[in-house]
Amino acid sequence: MFIKTTYLRDAVLYVEAKGKLDIYNAQDYLDEIKKHLIYVKELVLDFSQIDYVASIGLRALLELHKIMQDRDCHIKLKNVNDEVLNIFKITGFDTFLTIENDSEKED
Repeated sequence: MFIKTTYLRDAVLYVEAKGKLDIYNAQDYLDEIKKHLIYVKELVLDFSQIDYVASIGLRALLELHKIMQDRDCHIKLKNVNDEVLNIFKITGFDTFLTIENDSEKED
C-alpha cells in the first residue's frame, strides 16, 4: 500500500493512500497516520484510491475516529467509492464518519 501524508494549513493532515485496507496493511496505515497526529486538529483521509476495506480496516478507522474525538478534533473521508461507501453503510460507519465526495459538492 502506498501512503502519502501532507500537512495543510491550520493543522490539517491530508492522507492519500492506494490499495486495500486489509489484514496486510491496515496496521501500517494506522501507524503511519498516528505518528503525525500530535499537532493535527483535522484529519482528511482521501479514499479515492482505496478500493476495499476489510473489518480490520474498519477497526483502524474506528481507532482514528476515537483518537480524534478524544482530542475534540475532526476526521473526514473524501472521495469514497461506491463499494467502500456500501461497506460503511452496512456497518453503520456512515453514521459517525463525515464522508464527503467531490461530486456531491458540485450539485
